[in-house]
Amino acid sequence: MENSTNRRKFLQKVALSSAGLALAPKPVAAQTAQSAKALTPPIGETMKCLNFDLNWVMLKKPHEEIAPASAEDWAFISPQEYFDWHRDFGANILFCQAYNFGGYAYYPTKFGPMAPGPGANLLPELFKLSQKAHMPFHSYFCVGADLTLSNMRDSWVVPNSKNEYGRWGYLAPESPWTDLLCARVDEFLRSFPVDWIMFDWFGYGNIEINGLAVQPAWFVKDPFKEIIGRDMPDEAANITPEENLKYKREILARQFYRIRETVHKASRETKIYFNVPFRVPAPDLWVNHPMLDESDMLFAELQGCEGVDVVDWLLKIRKPNQRVMTCLNCAPAMWKKWYDKGCDFFVTANGTPPNFGPDPAQADRLKIVRQAFKEMT
Repeated sequence: MENSTNRRKFLQKVALSSAGLALAPKPVAAQTAQSAKALTPPIGETMKCLNFDLNWVMLKKPHEEIAPASAEDWAFISPQEYFDWHRDFGANILFCQAYNFGGYAYYPTKFGPMAPGPGANLLPELFKLSQKAHMPFHSYFCVGADLTLSNMRDSWVVPNSKNEYGRWGYLAPESPWTDLLCARVDEFLRSFPVDWIMFDWFGYGNIEINGLAVQPAWFVKDPFKEIIGRDMPDEAANITPEENLKYKREILARQFYRIRETVHKASRETKIYFNVPFRVPAPDLWVNHPMLDESDMLFAELQGCEGVDVVDWLLKIRKPNQRVMTCLNCAPAMWKKWYDKGCDFFVTANGTPPNFGPDPAQADRLKIVRQAFKEMT
């Protein structure tokens, strides 16, 4: 009963202190970021980040596919084996999801489910190992999805996003979801003040940029009138493209500032970056947006060697002391080009539980990565 009361009070405190998204004032000016902790590599040192992706599993039956991981899939891996694999590969960053996008945590929390057994202590053990090795730590929260919650709180999901977005729907920034997300982030950072957090799938209603029109909903009614200046229509077709763009940009700016404020209050030196992901350079939704202008790092999630123009665009628009990270999945000529321009690198590997380690089908790609990490100073 006491834990339940504390949790309720904490959620109320978070909601009141940040004034919510629906009735929030216009975003305030950015605060000046303080210098990073000593463990965080300076701009001149390349971050080599390897992510054995606990969000997903590779299934072999009834057919081969990558599917969301269930809570028990990676709960029993050895923290030492996880740490050793990443470091032996040549990574100089340790990465582990704090909260899996499936809807459970790899650390003790009072704000949602946890991975079973030792899985609930996986991140704390990895954090200890990283500190002992003086290895910077990157962690992860998903902004757009919690697959458990989206099935239990359908009223928090952007209408029609379950038809457009992976069958599980996109959680609405204006709904109470943002309060819960920020409560989780605050709780996490007060126990584990990691160097960086990636906030994944930062968008509105669809993983494709501006891919789903604003949908009339209970949580849209008040902010729509405030931002657009008229009552919310009963049908999405009656919202103009210009109104769609204006509304989404403002709502996502508010969510960005909520998240950043939460991080800075809990752990002032923790830095943040967001994965949209970008498919083309300079999309209208994001040009001159606070997320791009004020994040500590810009991130380009790429597959293979596609998206070269996205990386070049991010390098062009980055602010002083703002890093640019991209995925390393391609030939040496390309990664060396980005390395020479000062990019950091992010690599994902997937496996099939219960055995820890990448699937053999990824061997050729990871061979390129291992050699690249070896060649980087």
